[in-house]
Amino acid sequence: MSSIYEGIYGCLAATRIASAMGAHTENWSRERIRETYGVLEELKPYHHYSNVTEWVHPAGSTEDGIERQKLMCTAIIEKCGRINADDLVETWIKVLDPAKMMSMTEKFDRDLLAVAKAGLLPAAELGRCCKYLHPNTTIRSFHAIPLINAGDIENTIRDLCDVGRVYQPMISDSFPYGIAYNAAVSHALLPDATVDSVIETAFKHSTSMVEKQLKRDLAIAAKYDDPLDMVDELHQHYRANDAAYDPSRAHETCCKAFAIFAASKGDTRKCIVAGSNFGRDTDCLAAATAGLAGALQGIEAVPSEWVDTVDEVTINHPYSNSTLTIKETADGMYAALQNEVSKMRRYVSMFDRE
Repeated sequence: MSSIYEGIYGCLAATRIASAMGAHTENWSRERIRETYGVLEELKPYHHYSNVTEWVHPAGSTEDGIERQKLMCTAIIEKCGRINADDLVETWIKVLDPAKMMSMTEKFDRDLLAVAKAGLLPAAELGRCCKYLHPNTTIRSFHAIPLINAGDIENTIRDLCDVGRVYQPMISDSFPYGIAYNAAVSHALLPDATVDSVIETAFKHSTSMVEKQLKRDLAIAAKYDDPLDMVDELHQHYRANDAAYDPSRAHETCCKAFAIFAASKGDTRKCIVAGSNFGRDTDCLAAATAGLAGALQGIEAVPSEWVDTVDEVTINHPYSNSTLTIKETADGMYAALQNEVSKMRRYVSMFDRE
């Protein structure tokens, strides 16, 4: 296996495991998690979307954020290359079943699908219909975009800004924070990437707003060897009693993800566990920080027993939009990346013959 393949596999595995673990403690306080488990270090069942369905997610089941990631992976695998907003929405219409979505997604996902099916707006304008501004979708769900553009930060950003408009208008904070985060994931896939170079890449592609908050949270992280020891100090910068979806805002998930990544020194297992025990929007935070570590360290750093648990649930999942295993998804994504590289080589060869 190439190191880039291992990074793709590792990123997908780490984000899906982290989402499954963090979903159990989503919207819990750090104090409640500590009192209940000390430190949660295993996959457990959980119940989401109680106003819609009574189905209980088994241990290892992923959630709505990974449903979005899966849709992007499906679109990339079917196209065998980079995608745009139209490609993603075509995949929505082809594979999504609104009845099954009730057990796996937020209402806004179903609303966006209904608008797309009605043909009321172009795919790249659907994000104008989302009533939540500034969510963390481009950070916790968009890993497929840097994976198909491994090491190519310019095209990572270009595709993020196109596909991201399916979910958000361009005025959303999802874009500046998403750009910094996904540029870092794209860089992390390179063989010579390090924890420091991943973080430096995020700064290189940050606006002044993003840079200021990243510096603040990373300065806190530098004081701690255990990322869970910094929870109280880091959380004082984020309001304790936010309105709905505020803990899921792009700025919080992005900057805290880098802080955990830095304090964990890029260790994938530590990032998964820390994100799942941090409190507030744990599934999104865990997926974001684990995505950085998984891309950097590769699949060998991801506990195999967790991969097996998530895969077993995925294969037998009654509601997910994709039942491909993590490895099957990684294989498809890598094949699509190889196809993109082949197209580049053919283009270059035209000039070599002159």
